[in-house]
Amino acid sequence: MNVIIGIDPGLTGAIAILNSSDQSIIRLEDMPVIPDGRKKKVSGHGLKQILGVHSRHEIDMVYLEQVGARPGQGVVSMFSFGRSLGAVEAAVSVMGLPLTYVSPQKWKRAAGLLRADKDASRGRVLDLYPSADVLRKKDNGRADAVLIARYGSQSA
Repeated sequence: MNVIIGIDPGLTGAIAILNSSDQSIIRLEDMPVIPDGRKKKVSGHGLKQILGVHSRHEIDMVYLEQVGARPGQGVVSMFSFGRSLGAVEAAVSVMGLPLTYVSPQKWKRAAGLLRADKDASRGRVLDLYPSADVLRKKDNGRADAVLIARYGSQSA
C-alpha cells in the first residue's frame, strides 16, 4: 500500500497519513511535543516514530504546509514556530522521505475553504470522514493535516 502524508507544522499541528489509492485515513496524530523548560518543543524522536510507517508502506510523498511570518506575530513566537518547522524538515530529511511544500492557499482552495474561518477545516474533514478524530476545537491541526494530505493525493 502506498501512502501520502500531510503535515501541519507547529506545536499544535498534526500529521495525517492517508492511503494513496482511496484517500482513507490510516493514522492521524497530534504533533509530538516534549517539555523544554517551561515551554514545549517538537519531538524529533516522536516524529520519527510516527513517520516510521514507511517500513510497512511505500510513501509517495510528504506534503508540508509552507508557512512563514505573519504580520503582527511576535519575535519569540516566530522563533518557536521556526524551530518546530525545522524539526519536521529535519526528521523528514533524515528519514530520506520525499518532501513537497504546499501553500495554505493551494490546499485550502482545493478543499473549498479559501476564505473560510480556521474552524471550517474540521467541518470539511467531518463531511469527508464522519468518524475522523477531529471533534474538539483544538483538533484544527489534525483537520488541516488531513486536508493537506488530500490535496497531495489529488495533485499527484
